[in-house]
Formats: sequence, C-alpha cells, structure tokens
Amino acid sequence: MKKNLGPHLEKLWLLFAWSTLILAFIIGHIAAKPDYLTMAKSHFSNFNLVPSKDYTSLPVVFVPSEDSQSNQSNASGGEPGEAVVIAAGTGYGGPFVLGVRALKGENSARIKEVVVLSHKETPAYLQKLINNNFFRQFINKSVTDNFLLEEDVDGISGATVSSKGFTKAISEALHKGAQSHLGYEKTWHEVEWSPGLNEALMVALFLMVLVVVYAPRNIAKPFKLILPFASLAFVGFYVNASISLGTLAGIAMGYVPEFRQYPIWWIIVGGVLGGILLLGRNLYCGYLCPFSVIQDLLQKVSGIKLALRPGMARNARRVIYGLSWLALILIFLSRHPALGSYEPFGMMFSLQGMGIQWYILPFSLLGSFFVPQFWCRLFCPVGLYLSEAVRLQHATVRTVGNILVKNVTGRPSDSKIIADSYSKATDTLTILFASQTGNSKHLAYQLKASCDANSLPVRIASMADYDTDNLQRESHLIIVTSTYGEGEPPESAEGFYHTLFADNAPQLPDLSYSILALGDTSYRFFCKTGIDFDERLSELGAQRLHERAECDVDYDAMADTWITSVIKVLQNRLEASCANAVMPIESTGAEQAYYNKARPFSARLLCNDRLAPDACEKDFRHIALSLEGSGIQYQPGDLLSVWFKNDETEVATLLANLSIPADVEVEVDGNIRTISQALIENYELTQCHPAFIEKYATLSQQAELLGLVADFDGVRDYARRHQIFELVRLYPARLTAEQLLSSLRRLTPRKYSISSSQSDVGEEVHLTIAVVEYMSGQGVESHRYVGGASGYLCQRLALNAEVNIFVEENEHFRQPEHGDASMIMIGPGTGVAPFRAFMQQRAAQKHTGKSWLFFGNRNEELDYLYRDEWQQHLDSGVLTRMDLAFSRDQQQKIYVQHRIEQQGAEFYGWLEQGAYIYICGDVSHMAVDVEKAILQVIELHGEMSCDEALKYYERLKHEKRLLKDVY
Repeated sequence: MKKNLGPHLEKLWLLFAWSTLILAFIIGHIAAKPDYLTMAKSHFSNFNLVPSKDYTSLPVVFVPSEDSQSNQSNASGGEPGEAVVIAAGTGYGGPFVLGVRALKGENSARIKEVVVLSHKETPAYLQKLINNNFFRQFINKSVTDNFLLEEDVDGISGATVSSKGFTKAISEALHKGAQSHLGYEKTWHEVEWSPGLNEALMVALFLMVLVVVYAPRNIAKPFKLILPFASLAFVGFYVNASISLGTLAGIAMGYVPEFRQYPIWWIIVGGVLGGILLLGRNLYCGYLCPFSVIQDLLQKVSGIKLALRPGMARNARRVIYGLSWLALILIFLSRHPALGSYEPFGMMFSLQGMGIQWYILPFSLLGSFFVPQFWCRLFCPVGLYLSEAVRLQHATVRTVGNILVKNVTGRPSDSKIIADSYSKATDTLTILFASQTGNSKHLAYQLKASCDANSLPVRIASMADYDTDNLQRESHLIIVTSTYGEGEPPESAEGFYHTLFADNAPQLPDLSYSILALGDTSYRFFCKTGIDFDERLSELGAQRLHERAECDVDYDAMADTWITSVIKVLQNRLEASCANAVMPIESTGAEQAYYNKARPFSARLLCNDRLAPDACEKDFRHIALSLEGSGIQYQPGDLLSVWFKNDETEVATLLANLSIPADVEVEVDGNIRTISQALIENYELTQCHPAFIEKYATLSQQAELLGLVADFDGVRDYARRHQIFELVRLYPARLTAEQLLSSLRRLTPRKYSISSSQSDVGEEVHLTIAVVEYMSGQGVESHRYVGGASGYLCQRLALNAEVNIFVEENEHFRQPEHGDASMIMIGPGTGVAPFRAFMQQRAAQKHTGKSWLFFGNRNEELDYLYRDEWQQHLDSGVLTRMDLAFSRDQQQKIYVQHRIEQQGAEFYGWLEQGAYIYICGDVSHMAVDVEKAILQVIELHGEMSCDEALKYYERLKHEKRLLKDVY
C-alpha cells in the first residue's frame, strides 16, 4: 500500500523550522551584545576614548585618554573635562544605545551632543524624532536638569513611546554620571507617574470585551455595538497599540518597555496574555484588533462575501507559518523587531512603517472588500499564534484535570477494563452496529437474540461507543451498518470508519468477520458503507466467515435468511462453553421495545390541527395520538414510526390504468387477499425507486421509460420527483397482478421526530408534519398527489380512528445529561419538532441551562410554527434567545445558516462555554449549509485555519456535543 508522506514531511518541516529559529535566536543574541567602546569610537572619532577608572558600571562613561587631554587639540582629542556617557534603554521598537557628549564647566556640565549609536526603531519613527529636532532639545542643558518629558523636554506625537524611552535613558545616564563621576549632589526632580485617562480607557475597553463575551445578551448588546468603533478609534488611531509579530518576537527577546514608559503596552499585552492563561479566551482578535474592524467595515461597504475555496483555506495556515518563519529569522538574527514585521498596521494607523508594508496594506484592504476577514484568515500571524496559545491552555487544563480526577478517584481507565475483559474472552462474537434511523440497531439485536438462544457468547455495541484499540483482540466480528446519503457512513460509524481506513490501521489476520449491509437502491451507492467495510477488512488480512448481505429498504426477509445462515456458521466456530465469557461493552439500550415493527400499538388520533392558515403554501399539522394503556415510554429526541395505508381512490385508479381487476386474489405473507387490499396495506406506492421504473419500463415497453432507464442519474432523479401512482397514470399498461407485485417494494413505516415530552403531555405523543403534496399536469389533466403517511395521518385518518405506531429510540439525539448545560437548536420548518419536546422537558423538570433556538420558514405571518409557545418559553426564561429566518419576507432570501453566521461571535462563545448543538431537518440542503456555516464561524471567530476548524468540529461530534436528526 502506498504510504502517505505528508505527515512525515510536515514533521521534518517543523523540526527544520524550530531548529533554524532557535539557531537564529542564539546567533542574534551573541552578535547583539553591545561593545560600547567600539560604538562610541565610531561616532566620536576625534576622541581617544578609554573607560573611566572611577566609574565602571552602567551608564558607561568614556573619557579622553591622558595623551589626548595633554595635547588639548580638538583635532587629536577632546577638551579637558569632556566625557561621553552611554545611555541605554528601550524604545517602541526595542533596545537602543545613545552616546551623550558632555563638557564640564566651572559650575556645571552641559550636553554638547546626542548621538544614536544603535537602535531597533522603525526607521520612519526615528526619522520623525530627528526631523522634529527632538535630540536638539538636549543641547546645552545641564546634566543636573530635571529632564521631565512634557515639562522641559517636548515629546513628539506619534512617537511618544520612543520619546519617553530616549528621555528616560538620557536623564538616568546623566544623573548617575553627575553624581558618581562628576561629583555633583542630587538637585533634580525624579519622574512622577500616575495613571491617566489613556490607561483608564484601555482598562475600560478590556472590561467592555469581558461584558460582550460573558454577559447576557440584553446587557452585552449595546457594548457589542460600541466596542468595534472604540477599538478602531482608541487602539488603532489614537494610541496605535496593535499587537504584531514584532510585539510577540520582542517579548521573546526580552524587549519589554518599562511600565511607566508605556503602560498601554502593558495593559493590552498583559490583558491578552492573561485572558489566554486565566480564561482560555483570545480577547484580542475580533474584539480589540482595530484592523479587524477595518476589514468588517470594508465588507459592509462592498456587500460581497466570497467563500474561500477549501484548498485555499487549508493552505492559509502553511502560508502564515512560512511568512512568519521567515520574518522571525530576520528578527532574531538582527534583533530588530521592525525589520521582520510585515503586518500593515503601522501604515494603516500612523502612515509609517517598513517599505514592504506599503504594498501589503492596499492588497489586504482590497482583499477585505471581497472576502470576510481576508487578512485575519489568510495572512495574520498574530491571530494564529494567539489561537495556538488558547488551544495549548485548553489542552493543559484538560490534561491537568484528567490527572487530578485519576488521582482522586484512583480508578483505572475504561479502556483498560475493556482490554482486560477481552483477554478473558477471545472466542466471543462481537456485533457492531451503525444506524442512522434505527434499522441496523434493530437487526443487530435480532442477531444477538438468536445468538443468545443458541448459547453463543456474544457482546454488542454501537460503533460510536466501540474502542478501536480492541479490534486486534477480536476473533469474530459482525458489522451491521446502513449507508447514509450518497454512500457515506452513518454518523455513529465515522470514527470507526476513519480508524479502519487510516494508513496505520492494524493488520487483522486472526479475525473472522461478516457484514450485514442496509441500503436503498434509489441511491447511486447502494450499501456502500457495508461494501467498504467488507473490502477493507479483507485488505487488512481478516477472513470472511460468511458472505456479505446487501438489503434494500424492505430488508426483513433477506435479513432473516442471512441471520439464520450466519448462526449455523457460528455454531461450528464458537464453543458453547464460552457462553459465560465477560461481555464488557454491552449496550445500555433495550434490545427490543415492547411494541415494535412486527407488533405495533394501535394509537387513537386525538388531535389534527392546522398550524398555518389556508393562505400558507404548505399544509402544516399538529398531530396528537393517545398512548393510553400502552405503557410506552419515550424521551425527547426519539422517533415515532407510523404504519399507514395507501389512498383507496388512488389504488383503484392505478389498477384501472393497469387493467387489473380490483378483486383479483393474491398471496401476501401466506395470506390470501384481494390485490386492492394488498396494495392499500402492504406495498409502497408513493415513494418511487429506480428498480420499479426499470422493471415497469420492461413490462410496459413504453419508449419514453426505456429511454429514461438508460440514463443512470436521470432515472434516480425522476424517481425522487414522482410517485408510482403518477408514473402509472402517465404511462398506463396491461400487467398481471403478479407482475405488478414483483415490481413493488413492501410498505415500510414512516419515521417522525416526536414533538412532545411525556413530562408535559403524559400518555400522548405529538408530531409536527408538513403534508407532502404537489400538482402534476395542466388544466383538466392536472392531478394532485399526496404523500403516503402525511396524507394518511393529516387528511384521511378520522378523529378517534386508530393508527399503528411504535417508538424507536434515538440515542444519538438526546438532551444533555446535566440540566445546566447550554443547548443550541437549529430546526427550520418541521425540523423544529424535537426542540418543542426539548423545551417542554426543560420547563417540566426546571432545567437551568441556557437554550438558543434558530428557526426558519417562508413567511412570519403564515408559517411561524408554535409562535405562542416559543414566546411563552422566552418569557419564562426556559428559552434564552431565538433567532428567526423567514426566507420570503424580504427580497434576498435569508435562512438559518445566515443567522448563524451573523451571530457567529456569540455562537462560538457558547461553544467555548460547552454548549451542545442540535440540527434537525432536511439532510440534502439545510444540514449541509448549516454545517458549512458552523465551520465558518469556528474558523473565523476561533481564529483557526480550515483544518483546525474541521478538527474542532470533529471534536464536537466525538464529545457528542454536535447531534443531528436529519432526513
């Protein structure tokens, strides 16, 4: 098998990057040690300078040599009593060294010259100081003057930090020299400092960020509106305190300004790093960063939101790492933060910076017109590294927490318990099931029941709960799995699937296995997940103990036959003496509900209310069924399966179009009944499928149908859009009853999300249904078609009439175990059904966790389902907030995914605080768009790359905090 070299190359790159960075740091540090004498001689060439014997500690004092002084010639040396004092300090860009030449007179020593010997300032900032005669202010001042900025020394606006740094260094050097070298007594005043308005405003901005992040919505909302403009005005244009790569590199090199010199720097950098360390939150990006505000404003101006291609988003992280690596190499070698900082912040807010930034700034601004947060997502190193720091803090907290829990409880891990139990029971059958709607689970437990009846040792588990480390310990394995959508594994199988198909998947030569695959021939990739598992296990060296079974939607007969055959094989392979072996991964769910598919409960229809006025394009119904006397128990999130009957009128028309008498008798499951009754109660006639079209085309010899079946994709698309009733009406033919039944699938129950909680409604179960209906044809040829189950329940079943039902547990769509956990519920249209049950449960059991509902439909006035109930929950506080998306109430359609993006910062904040996400509704469009929106929110507001956002999303699923009920 071909090896994937990507991870190895990435590790080599990381090793190379870290090695070169450390090497550059060391070389730069060694080379940057100041040689003050050489610096001084290079600028004061007329002096034969030697270190002072009287004063050797900083500030260094150089005096002319004795030969130079005796000569008293300016051409050969300095004047008598003249000295060069070295002043060292830290400016905006980093450390600097000044040479201050002073001449001692009769009563005092006065400054004659100030020279910058070495500096790390941005050239434009230093030039600004020189052009504004900053250093000339010191000429002829006494070394014992106060040197107080803004009193006897003027600071230069736009370079205030450097002004403070130079002034402080000169004053300290001269004052110490005056006392120690020149023998003056202290007569000058020390610099006094007290917090000012700027510092108070910076602290207030941080407090505002904390309010926006943690306060309730009604309190945070006004601050959320003010914060961007406050950050732009104050942090950006007024103090220009943006955090850059140079800032982070400067900290690593020890370039930290003295607090009194630059308190704003300490507040913003300390606040951001403190937020990461103490709160595990990045309080800078998206909150305080002024350049982020600029990008948002440009987006609002343009109104263009281009989505990044997946490849571009994935490669953005590599681009940022590459650029920042090169920049850091330059910074560490030169010990000059400004030299490698390529961010355009300085150019944006003060029109000063390095030359390359003049090109980067317009590029980033132009990109922000088209792509939201263009710079932040594709090029910003600060956001990436702050996000990495946040993830490191989270990982550290989790690790420490796990260690503390382990030390407190003293319990071995679950994986060790399972591993030990496997060592005690090697000749045991393990059944793993992966189910999207419950069918695979039902068959898995049916197989287990057969094993139990034959005294075969067996254990059973959902793939979601299975530890793949035990796979090499298995001797016999049976997988029962469905296929989701167009060939994808069910959600509960994703982890197992990825592990099995990984490059480092274990070899399994001692494993015997078989696959029971469920699928739907209406889809292109029939039973693909089961086929994939079968082929992959064979590749890994496992041996088939029985051939794979591939079952269509009417799977009962084939599955029964396969289970019977597999049991016979297992009886020869497994010894009954192992029947008492340890079964460590037994599922906690019941094997069989008291009422099930074969034995349903007859429930009475109590209520059939319209949820929308007649003017609404869709017929929404609230259905209530009685469970009185059944003993049925269900939980919010469970499904109700409904057996229905086909429309008698439509069945009569279909038989007429096929020239089959309604009273022709046929055999169904060993019973004799009329063809009419069999079609009404036993066969699928609404949901069409490609196999029926192919068989009917052959039997009818209709030219159009024969042409259609030659198009693989076309026949599937046609089957999804038409009912069998419609197909036969459009293409009548003469068939026998046997030919018709051999072309049809058996009737299967329809599943609906339960929209009630038994804590609230007692012995009832409620459903929220949109009647499936459409018109076909025009004029007198037009005909209205209605869905099988929705038409039966909502339009044909009389009040107090009975309908056969049974509950199917949906273990992967449960509310959080703890009532104080937060929930985000996304359910447009009838997808809101389970969330009605969730809210009823929370209200009845007085749960305290926050709840946030995203609901959408076409029109607020026509199809705002359960409006009054949601308002009651909002008023009572059971529902914390609700965001609505009515797509047809404005010219531009708005859906729930757009509301998620609009509320992205708060949405991500809820996730960071541990909220659970629930998605219910249409799988083909809504669920896909919502998942994309959530990934974009994570990427944008979590300051992550595309790959990192995907990992975060997968972690939510692994932690069972992202749950879906889609259909």
